[in-house]
Amino acid sequence: MALNLDRVGHVYPSYRYEVSREKIREYASATGVTDPISTAVDGEVVAPPTFAACFTVTRADAVFNDPELGAHCNLVHGSQDYTFHRPVRVGDVLRCTPAVVGITPRGRMELLTLEIDCADAATGEPVVTSRSVIIYFSQGR
Repeated sequence: MALNLDRVGHVYPSYRYEVSREKIREYASATGVTDPISTAVDGEVVAPPTFAACFTVTRADAVFNDPELGAHCNLVHGSQDYTFHRPVRVGDVLRCTPAVVGITPRGRMELLTLEIDCADAATGEPVVTSRSVIIYFSQGR
C-alpha cells in the first residue's frame, strides 16, 4: 500500500501541550542534561532543545493513524530538524499543528515529510517548528 499523495498539504487538528517545570526536569534527568537553566528548582527554567520531541513527533498520532494517508508500521525515522523561534519555557501552553508537507517516492521507499508548528496558544507567537522525515519501506517483497 503506497502513501496517498493527495494528503500532501493536509493539516491535522491542533493539540495543546503544557510545559511544566517537572516535565522539563524529568526530561533533563532522563537524558543526562545538567545545565542549571534546565534543572533549576527555582527561577526561570528553559527546556533543552531536544525536549521538543516530547510534544512534537511523539504526539503526532493523528497523522500516523490517518486511514487516508495509508501509513504502515514498516518505517524508520529518517531525520529530525527543529527551528526555534524562541526558547521553550516553563508555563508555556503550546498549540501544535501537524501537516504533511511532502511525500517523495524513492525506489522501494517513500519519504514522508511531516511538519509540526507549535505556537503560544494564547498569542499565536511561533515557538518551535519540527520537521521530520519518515522513511516508509515497501510492504511487498
